[in-house]
Amino acid sequence: MLNYILRRIAQSFVVLLMVMLLTFTLPYFQAHGILAPAYTVLGTHSTPRNIAIWASQNGMNHPYLVRFWNYISQVFFHFNLGESYKQNLSVWGIISLYVPRTIWLALSSLIFTVIIAIPLGIFQASRRNTVFDYAATGSAFILYAMPSFLLCMLVLDAFSFHWPHLPSSPPPGISPWAMFTDPAGFILPVACLTMLSVAAISRFMRGTVLEVMVQDYIRTARAKGCSNRRTLFRHAFRNALGPIVTILGLSIPGLLGGALIIESVFNYGGLGIQTVSAATNVDIPTVLGITLLVSILTLVGNLLADVTLGIVNPRIRIEGTSR
Repeated sequence: MLNYILRRIAQSFVVLLMVMLLTFTLPYFQAHGILAPAYTVLGTHSTPRNIAIWASQNGMNHPYLVRFWNYISQVFFHFNLGESYKQNLSVWGIISLYVPRTIWLALSSLIFTVIIAIPLGIFQASRRNTVFDYAATGSAFILYAMPSFLLCMLVLDAFSFHWPHLPSSPPPGISPWAMFTDPAGFILPVACLTMLSVAAISRFMRGTVLEVMVQDYIRTARAKGCSNRRTLFRHAFRNALGPIVTILGLSIPGLLGGALIIESVFNYGGLGIQTVSAATNVDIPTVLGITLLVSILTLVGNLLADVTLGIVNPRIRIEGTSR
């Protein structure tokens, strides 16, 4: 198991280096190239001599590989995601207060998705081609095809404007614990993000369980006298859980991306609001810093999914060792 985890960590580290290389290189393609921040900082004083002095003071005159090594060092050893020259602040200083709010939103949605989608998919598979299965499948297709902003607007209109029982937005401020001190304002955002995820995961769970139920070992278990319930939960469920764990890990980017739109619709101060604001103001270091942070969170989520998959299905570890 330890070798399996180390291999996954090494693979995640390689992917992270590739993402860092991309985020480091992209500023070279903007107007004025890597010296674009000098024009922002110096303004009307951006003469060639002043730009050269500024570049020397900030290490912009070093070779590409030296600057990339310095970038890697500052990210790994100081968690410095860059500097926003427009706001004259570090990127981490700008977004650090908003990161926990987005993480809580995505994590809450993921927990509710697992609680709802997995039992729903299993129940659909056990009641295949019934009225409930058709109704759940149709609802899942509608939610899966619906744009997230449209779902948010419909839910907001239904449960906040026409039936004013729930707040239209979370409480103001940037406290990371607001979800626990005033949970009523988070019901609609979490519900919208959860519904979008449940629609996809439940369909995967249903299809995986149906695929497992036709395997030879399931027919053998039934021939030995196992009841349908015991066959479903004792034999089919664990073998069907492996692909779902992988899908849950791969859904983390979708959760974070969906949180961006949901934060904008519900006026929720998180990474989504900061990303939109930075993109509107052409604050490229902040946008790239947020991109790198989301990539790190995605890799951590996928790593946890791989480890969980190795625990659920030990054959993954064995096959990896034989290679």
